[in-house]
Amino acid sequence: MSKYYYYYKSEHKMAIEEDAAEFDYKKHDKKKDHCEKHDKKNHCDKHDKKDHKKESSKLVEFAYQTFDPITPLVLPLNFPLSTQPQAIATVTLKDVEKGNVVWLNGLYHVNNNSPEFADVITRIYRGNISPGNLIYQSIVEIDAEGNDDATESVSQFVDVIPADAKNVTYYLTAQKGQFSEDLNVFAYGPITFTAAEIKQ
Repeated sequence: MSKYYYYYKSEHKMAIEEDAAEFDYKKHDKKKDHCEKHDKKNHCDKHDKKDHKKESSKLVEFAYQTFDPITPLVLPLNFPLSTQPQAIATVTLKDVEKGNVVWLNGLYHVNNNSPEFADVITRIYRGNISPGNLIYQSIVEIDAEGNDDATESVSQFVDVIPADAKNVTYYLTAQKGQFSEDLNVFAYGPITFTAAEIKQ
């Protein structure tokens, strides 16, 4: 029985070898591999492009305002601050689109010429300077004259454009805190305020 099985197996093997002689399996397999790689590459390229498109963001518009990029050695007293918000810089973006985001960056310097510390409040308003349009606020304590009384205020914020917006103006403001009303506090340059509209 085992002999017969061996003979059958050998005969079957011979038949396969005869068929193989008439067909170039190497060439076929090579072509198949090439097709599979080609299809896989196309699929991956499309997938990568789709993912890249989904994750990428696009700069739509950029607006900025700057003052006094180079200041003298003696600190200037350009903007005496009060306890009411005073616009240091403004920027306007035109034809904005709902859902886009605006990356805001503000920088100005402040000097306290008083014998006691002062609070300086930095704010950003969208549309106009009113409590309902306040979108950003920070409070920094400035040391008394002769100590660390000259410093900078840096602001960064991301604002989402609302549905009813068309042209949007942002205001960067500075003011003294309510308990610093009688102190001599000044804002000065360099002043930079930027707004970048980004489509996600």
